[in-house]
Amino acid sequence: MKSEFPSGLFKADLHCHTRHSGHAKHLRFLRCRDCYSRPIDVYRLAKRRGMNLVTITDHDSIDGCLELLDRLGPLPDFLVGEEVTVCFPAFQHEVHVAVYGHDESQHREMQRLRANGEELIPYLRENGLLFVLNHFFHDFADGARVRDFIDRMAQLFDIFEVRNGSQQRVHNLFIVQLLEQYRQNCGGQRSIGMVAGSDSHTLRRIGRTFTASPACNRGEFLADIRAGRTQVFGSHADHLSLAADIYGVVLRHYPAVFSGANGNFPFIDRLKSQVLTLLAAPFLFTPYVVAVRHSQTEREHINDFSRLLLGS
Repeated sequence: MKSEFPSGLFKADLHCHTRHSGHAKHLRFLRCRDCYSRPIDVYRLAKRRGMNLVTITDHDSIDGCLELLDRLGPLPDFLVGEEVTVCFPAFQHEVHVAVYGHDESQHREMQRLRANGEELIPYLRENGLLFVLNHFFHDFADGARVRDFIDRMAQLFDIFEVRNGSQQRVHNLFIVQLLEQYRQNCGGQRSIGMVAGSDSHTLRRIGRTFTASPACNRGEFLADIRAGRTQVFGSHADHLSLAADIYGVVLRHYPAVFSGANGNFPFIDRLKSQVLTLLAAPFLFTPYVVAVRHSQTEREHINDFSRLLLGS
């Protein structure tokens, strides 16, 4: 992976969110959204930052994609996407799978099947859909089963997100090392696709981490992803950038709650959220604490896995 971006490549930030991504799981009592970005703003900013192809990968929703297409009509430089929360009961663990190019009926079927990844993945293959395992070890902490988990994911997936703009360098590079080891164990014969995305929940990092290939158009670009001919570029995260993302979401929550015209909440729900938001105001230092702790825990898990699997 190169650190400098050469000109003339076809580019896409394959992982970004809008206000249709549901509620932040750690701030549910505030009814704080996971993201407040409008689909039109994500699209326009990605284009301004040089993306040749734009997608939206909201959590278990294509409403942001449909909103954009309803507003602008068919877009040759836009690809419907979704980040599907998929459970693997055997590991008692949920993974995030990015899916691209599907329609509304396929979205509904994916939502029905996502309770068991062993059923969903065959459906995606049968329908010829492009799908990617995002941030391989996100929230995975079971050291006793990490080998089994890696082996099963490697069997099910052909394409992996190896640079996620919201994950630390140690996490992203560990995925690359593991995939390279796996490819060598397969005699170097297996093609493994590698992609990147900002995983941006604000507009700040849209298009700052992306996938690129020598493609001339969308079709060639998607073929390059499947064939493992892509490169990844852009920034990793640290505790400061993670805290900035959290604050970016929280600070968008305040005007959303206190504006009577925003339509996010019915009146009674808005009133409750206003009270809770005011009560939480003195504790606005906590996102930084959360970011520091999350970053530390992630590094510890990855370092443990690295010693176990790579001996380093």
